[in-house]
Amino acid sequence: MDGEAPARKAIRHLGVKKIAHACDLTTDAVHKWANRGGGLIPAEHQGAVLALAERERAPLTAEDMIGVAQ
Repeated sequence: MDGEAPARKAIRHLGVKKIAHACDLTTDAVHKWANRGGGLIPAEHQGAVLALAERERAPLTAEDMIGVAQ
């Protein structure tokens, strides 16, 4: 992992609106992951974000979603 928080990295590559739509959330909820959620993507949404990343061909891995070092 490059030190960037998982939520921030996902938002940078995919955008808040796309993530919110994929997870059936508001954009405010997604922003909270990055700003108040410790930068983590909640476990119940990691699969949806990873699937979105695969569809969008974004350079995000499962390790990126959970924030583990590679």
